[in-house]
Amino acid sequence: MSFERTCIMKFVEDCFQKLRKSERGNFTIEASLIFPILLMLTLCLVFLSLVIYQKSALHYSANSVAERLAFIWDNSYKDISDGSFDKYTTFDGGDGLYWRVTDNQFLSQFGISIFSGSSASVPIGSGGGGGLPQKKLSRASSGVLPAGATGTVEYENGLAGSNIKVTLTSPLNLPSSVLNLFGISEIKAEVSHAVVEPTEFIRTTDLVIYAIESIKDYSQYITQFMNRRR
Repeated sequence: MSFERTCIMKFVEDCFQKLRKSERGNFTIEASLIFPILLMLTLCLVFLSLVIYQKSALHYSANSVAERLAFIWDNSYKDISDGSFDKYTTFDGGDGLYWRVTDNQFLSQFGISIFSGSSASVPIGSGGGGGLPQKKLSRASSGVLPAGATGTVEYENGLAGSNIKVTLTSPLNLPSSVLNLFGISEIKAEVSHAVVEPTEFIRTTDLVIYAIESIKDYSQYITQFMNRRR
């Protein structure tokens, strides 16, 4: 019995030695551990790319809306697509000759809100009313936005210049499990574009130059008058 037991033990020991030295099955074990990790990393990168794509598309739409509104701001009758118009601001029914002072929120920055309020903000696609700034902002169409996106457009006028601010939000078009993984359910894009009016800038510059030259010309008369008062 002892001889048989010794043989059996030796056989088992030899089997364990062969199994320990053998490399059969290594690929299966490594694959069962590594492949799921690689698959999860690949899926995470794919979903992250989709989030970045949707964020880029939303930012592009916001920039397009802000750029178009800034381009047509000097005339309410400009086409928002190509900038063409058939009516000047001084024509009957136009914005008016002094719309930059009375209807452009210029006075509101000094605390004067006689002609227009201190805020101009409307939802995109609302077709809202109100003052001239609100009517211009309401020309932004929701047709240029990605599906499901909503947002607002805001006009800000200050001493350093005026800006169009567009804020858009859009739900992420991804499975709920992925949204829980990233911890977000919607994306947001915010763009600000300056309202540039080259013609008005030239007029303002000419006015300042004329005013400075006039002050220089009449400065001697002012000095003489002040000396007489003394």
